[in-house]
Amino acid sequence: MRGISVKRRRAMVFMVGIGLILGIAMPGQDWFESVPKSDRHGSLLGFLGPTAAGAQEADGPFEGYAQALAVLKREYSKAVIDKKRERELTYSAIQGMLSALNDPFTSFLDPEEWLSMQQSTQGSFEGIGAVLEPIGQDVRVVRPIPGSPAFKAGLKAKDVIFSVAGEDRGSGKVGKPVPTLGKSINDVVKLIKGPKGTRVQIAVLREGSAKPLVFTLTRQRIEPPVVEYWMEDNAHKIGRIVLSEFNERADTQYDKAWRDLRKQGMKALIFDLRYNPGGLFEMAIRIGSRFVSEGPLVIVQEKNGQRHTIYSSGTAPKIGDMPLVVLINESSASASEIVAGAIKDHKIGKLIGEHTFGKGLVQTLFPLADGSALRLTTSKYLTPSGHDINNKNDDEHRPLFGTGGIRPDIAVEQSPEWVDQDFQDKVHDTQLKKALEVLRGEQALAARR
Repeated sequence: MRGISVKRRRAMVFMVGIGLILGIAMPGQDWFESVPKSDRHGSLLGFLGPTAAGAQEADGPFEGYAQALAVLKREYSKAVIDKKRERELTYSAIQGMLSALNDPFTSFLDPEEWLSMQQSTQGSFEGIGAVLEPIGQDVRVVRPIPGSPAFKAGLKAKDVIFSVAGEDRGSGKVGKPVPTLGKSINDVVKLIKGPKGTRVQIAVLREGSAKPLVFTLTRQRIEPPVVEYWMEDNAHKIGRIVLSEFNERADTQYDKAWRDLRKQGMKALIFDLRYNPGGLFEMAIRIGSRFVSEGPLVIVQEKNGQRHTIYSSGTAPKIGDMPLVVLINESSASASEIVAGAIKDHKIGKLIGEHTFGKGLVQTLFPLADGSALRLTTSKYLTPSGHDINNKNDDEHRPLFGTGGIRPDIAVEQSPEWVDQDFQDKVHDTQLKKALEVLRGEQALAARR
């Protein structure tokens, strides 16, 4: 890739708060970069202290923190501040520091959360295999992954998680159920996920059931496919590729789908990016290069205002002159917006659906010595034409969703009868119907020429 450093090309994953695959990470992730191990310091406190910042002020804020922690350990009477509690307090202090920035995309990841994020980029994880989302004070199932323990046990979309009881590693027995009302989606996921072969008991509230339904599942290694594909309209040879995430398997699975559809005689393509929250930066470039033969794919603007342009690269299969429609909605984010923005700016295909999420901020991931990590907003990206897709902020620097994003060429509201992410529902999917209409029209027009 031209115009950008090797370090920048390590950009990996991003987050929006739309849903969560148990054992992976929230859909809606944005790019982060990983700081090389040689840049890490010997301890968490050392990394965050004056040495890490290159400062030597004896009266700096870090000294104040160290003094406060020392007083707590020496004087606090309600509990003993041991090493474990000291680490918990330090993590809370970091979280408080970052929350003061009023940036919802800057955060602290404890070792467990950081490990989960790494697993998400690899495309496999250990858990039950269900996509979750927050709804009010509850957490509910968006969908179970086909073939997963959640799918086989009978969990269904819209099941509300009522309680979770994990297996005690000492006795091997399932412990006491923990109610989930009011818990965050991250807290619920921590209760549910665990090592392969261990059990977890989940009680759910289901519409039509008078009492909670209880499921006992054995956790497994899950490798969910990120690409689904089929011939949507065999008569007109219109293929469809649904990409759910830009993880390490995305380009390989996309290329397989492309080859198989071409063997079936595909003459037009629907590329479905709805509900795709993003993923690996490198994958956005690789997938984008399947559509943009040459020229810029995205512009990254650094903190100092300097811009780097990333260009199409590689010899992978190209869309060429094949008629193309890209389906997008408000849950298409980050990597999806990079690809959709490049396709729109280069006029390679038509975007149909609703405006995208509107997050063009780049996060850099700084691993810390104890296995935790900082995820900090360090830059932003623009579409090839220089369009800033980021949502505007309110007076407290919170994003006003709907004020940014990429606008479709043809705006189509989805039918309220369509179940989210049910890509096999062809009856109520008004956006899919419009895509087919447009492609059939283009084919008819080309035939008359």
